[in-house]
Amino acid sequence: MPNVESYLEGVSLIDEQQLTTSLDNDIQTSLKSFAELILNIFDASSFSIVANLPQRAVELYKSGSKITVAKEQLSDDVFNESIIEHAPKIFRVVSPIILPSNLKFGWFIFDRASDSLLTEKEKLILNSLQKNFVNQLVQRKNSLDKINSSKFHSTISELKKDETEKDRLIKKLQIMSDELDEFTSIASHDLKSPLNAIKRLLEWIYDDCKDLLPQEHLENFQLVLSRANRMQVLLEDLLSYSRINSCDSTHANISLESIYQDIEQILEVPQAVTVDIHANNEVLDIPLIPFKTVFQNLISNAIKHNNKEHPVIDISLIPSNQYYIIEITDNGPGIDPKYFSLIFKLFQTLQSRDDVEGSGIGLCIANKLIINYGGKIEVASDGELGSTFTIYWPKV
Repeated sequence: MPNVESYLEGVSLIDEQQLTTSLDNDIQTSLKSFAELILNIFDASSFSIVANLPQRAVELYKSGSKITVAKEQLSDDVFNESIIEHAPKIFRVVSPIILPSNLKFGWFIFDRASDSLLTEKEKLILNSLQKNFVNQLVQRKNSLDKINSSKFHSTISELKKDETEKDRLIKKLQIMSDELDEFTSIASHDLKSPLNAIKRLLEWIYDDCKDLLPQEHLENFQLVLSRANRMQVLLEDLLSYSRINSCDSTHANISLESIYQDIEQILEVPQAVTVDIHANNEVLDIPLIPFKTVFQNLISNAIKHNNKEHPVIDISLIPSNQYYIIEITDNGPGIDPKYFSLIFKLFQTLQSRDDVEGSGIGLCIANKLIINYGGKIEVASDGELGSTFTIYWPKV
């Protein structure tokens, strides 16, 4: 339903009583012509067009001295003429502007010096001027509606174009991601077979020649075997990384204690390592395989990099309404805070691979899985007295 504001697009408020317009020159000229006609025909000293906005009546256009009109004088939808001064007589004319939809747009208001009220002929002239003004408003609104409609359709068209381009890019990225995952998987599988053959050949040669070769050569054989083992671990971890997005997300209700019992055998946790779990056997509703992968990588990391004679790992479940918050704290050498952002990147390790076997993918896999499920992981350490990794895993 049209309102007064729809006829005044491009109008901005100066203050509580006055508006300014960015109307085109033709409309400005027309308003000026209306004012001149009113002033000349009715011998008026001042003229004002007042707009009937929802919250208040404001002056849209004026000519001559300012006209102050009481609110009650604008409440009627009928023509009103009254004396505001007696010596000499000054008449104030308030004539409502009614649009074709019966919407009251506002009022023509002017003051004039006269000995009598407007004649019928003068009223007809005023009525004709107002009709002309109304026609100008209607024509302008129709023109604005067409422009706005064109802009709207143009905007919709641009949005659709942007959405189509966005969909195209998403599909392209998905294809590239699928191709990369496929390449990684195939490459890993194809490399594993010859690598295993190389390892077996080296082991056979070592067994056949260990009593014939000098110690220096035997050490070189061990070094080559170590590199082959490292390559095998790297390929396995790379394959695991490529499968993250297709990981089985089946949920299970299980405790941290039960999860640890499962992975303890896989990790072959040394007897010297003490693992304490503080979770009161609380049952977690989680996607089992992704969560277990994260848990396993973090515990493996805490064991692998611990340089103490008796490594200790504390695992705690912290109460929370939104997340399963799990803290994994170790008494290892700690991590310098300047490396916090580095440790979650692919193929990054803080120790030489000759000192600690590892691919540098474990924490990266854990981080990516946690992010994929809407969580986050944080690390805290002073670089000397162990580290704490905190998992925030969203509850279902």
